[in-house]
Amino acid sequence: MKSSEAPLNDTTEVKPNIHSDGIIQFKIVYWGPGESGKTTNFMRLKEKFHHTKLTDGYSIETTEGRTLWQDSVFLSFKFNINDKKYNIITQIVTCTGQERFLSTREYVLDGADGIIFIADSHKDMKEQNKRSFRELLNFTQHKKIPYIVQLNKRDIQEAIGLEDFKNMLELSKDEKYPDGTYVVYPAIALSGENVVECFQDLIVQIVLEYFNL
Repeated sequence: MKSSEAPLNDTTEVKPNIHSDGIIQFKIVYWGPGESGKTTNFMRLKEKFHHTKLTDGYSIETTEGRTLWQDSVFLSFKFNINDKKYNIITQIVTCTGQERFLSTREYVLDGADGIIFIADSHKDMKEQNKRSFRELLNFTQHKKIPYIVQLNKRDIQEAIGLEDFKNMLELSKDEKYPDGTYVVYPAIALSGENVVECFQDLIVQIVLEYFNL
């Protein structure tokens, strides 16, 4: 997991909302180029955590049937931290990757406590991946928001190599960061491979960072 780094003179930090009754509420955004698999990740999570749903969520689509806004079910999890029980309420939002809706992406990102960047393994998606990742860094450069990078569609033929992908986004060449999270999570969202792992690792990182554990 890596946090988007703030300038040295900027100490802004994003923190989840914690209520006096032990309820922690935060927001996770799925970000990435169009048709990279953000909505598919979203659907796999709904299937996996169907028993924790607090709402059914809703979706807004463009006239072409592409997702413009998808607001997830609110998921509820329980954590024991420093001998105290907390109930974590997680809102999950996916944002459109279409270029003409750039302004909506900035709106969706507002208030995010963590981000999962979904990249596409197709080689002809290199520029779209790079552009979307640059946008993400630009939108978060004044905030310390943890994010995880997922490289989706690893089952396609002639997928981009993992090392080439890391070089393209100027990511660490290591397999993992010092905290144990992967620099890039290879995934197949259609089958659910590594979808839940990305989500759970990001939740843990948000909680650890908040409590300075």
